[in-house]
Amino acid sequence: MTEDLTTLRLEGALTIKTAAETRDRLLAAFQSAKTDRRPLEIEIAEDCDCDLTLPQLLLSAKATAAKDGIDLRIRADARGRFSTTLERAGLSAAVEGGSLVTMNGDQR
Repeated sequence: MTEDLTTLRLEGALTIKTAAETRDRLLAAFQSAKTDRRPLEIEIAEDCDCDLTLPQLLLSAKATAAKDGIDLRIRADARGRFSTTLERAGLSAAVEGGSLVTMNGDQR
């Protein structure tokens, strides 16, 4: 049996140029999850084009989820571009320690 989730898949350009659009998609997903009283899962495409804007948006999303009582899950491939962005920015340890992202099914 699969869990009933609100799922948002983020793919393509996830950069400062698309920050407003990505934020709007996140807000819509939060509203849906809150209304339906379901966990929100954000899936980050392995081949997404991301910069530091995406981790910033996701950290903000984590704070919003905690405030609104929403179970937030963020999934990303450990070999994907999002992971590379975190590593290059020196954020891997901070994200792993805070359990922000699930990589390849393992909570990091």
